[in-house]
Amino acid sequence: MTNTLSAREAKLLALHACGLDSRQDKTVLDVITRFGMLQIDSVNVFERAHYMPLFSRLGSYDKAELDSLTGGKNPTLIEYWAHQASFIKAEDFPLFDWRMQWYRDRASLAGSFEKENKKLIAWIKAALKANGPMTSSQFEHDENKRQGSWWGWSNVKRALERMIFQGELIAAGRMNFSRIYALPEQVLSTKILNRTVDHTKAQEQLISNAARLMGVGTVKDIANVYCQNATEVKPILSSLLDKGTIQEVTVENWKDKAFIHKDFIDYNFKEIKPSLTTLLSPFDPLTWQRERALRIFNFDYRIEIYTPEPKRIYGYYSLPTLHKDNLVARIDLNSDRQNKTLLVQSAWHELHLTPKEVEASSKAIAKHLVEVRKWQGLDSVESKGKGNFSV
Repeated sequence: MTNTLSAREAKLLALHACGLDSRQDKTVLDVITRFGMLQIDSVNVFERAHYMPLFSRLGSYDKAELDSLTGGKNPTLIEYWAHQASFIKAEDFPLFDWRMQWYRDRASLAGSFEKENKKLIAWIKAALKANGPMTSSQFEHDENKRQGSWWGWSNVKRALERMIFQGELIAAGRMNFSRIYALPEQVLSTKILNRTVDHTKAQEQLISNAARLMGVGTVKDIANVYCQNATEVKPILSSLLDKGTIQEVTVENWKDKAFIHKDFIDYNFKEIKPSLTTLLSPFDPLTWQRERALRIFNFDYRIEIYTPEPKRIYGYYSLPTLHKDNLVARIDLNSDRQNKTLLVQSAWHELHLTPKEVEASSKAIAKHLVEVRKWQGLDSVESKGKGNFSV
């Protein structure tokens, strides 16, 4: 049985497990099943982040394929806080009852927001029962007034979001990217609502999926998939070890112990032949944990959206760029829809690349940007010439 992995084997397994060594997946649902969730993000400079991991794995798919799986009665996908705000399969909703219970327990404490706003919460439920699913702006109440700027939510918005966490409400799709709120019975089937899963078994199922998605990972890597901390995941991993679902391994140059999913024990790494060249979302499972990307790919990535412009190094929305088995560049893109142009605001290759590697990846990425441009429905690609990389 596998006891040790080389650094290269760990890299190959990380790529293969999350579907980035080749075109393994055929549909949007295939990718989401692999992930267990799909993180949602509102930033829309180049493309909203939840469409991008699908493109990275499927190529030029129709975004309507994802949209058609969400919203309405009995949708295939709903939103919940799995890995941040995410789409999950509706059938998996009961697997997160342990997390909802954690929030419900805190809502029951003296002095909680829920205790102090009982009447408002009851009014919200009554409004939804009377009117059906609604966006936050559709609630006509004195408490529905913004407080401050930016994230200065009204008490109505705060209540709605907290009720989502607790499973008291369901996110019933989006309207112009505004979340639609509904009572669970207005969205989900009785079969799903009546399904109960033991909290320990639910977490074991989720952590098993997390271990498989990582391919090989530390406790922290695996815990990060569902935004848990290492302390709460350790006993779950111990149980999975006892059951043979995962196995402990040593990885070359890794300081912490690692775990490999049973599907990859004694895997033939010669079968993994990375062939993709693709942009990645900042929130792709391959790169969403920055320390892991550095450890496996020697790729020190930080998104610079919240960095003041004078202090940015690579650009507002620089995207990690994969070429075969390496993260070789970061490219800052903008979709200028008015002029139907894909703007390459800046492009930077990694400094450790050899001249031959720079040339080969440059050609492959330039070809890939044509595919990106077509997927976005744009007519041309324009480079601003900023950075050390010509694409």
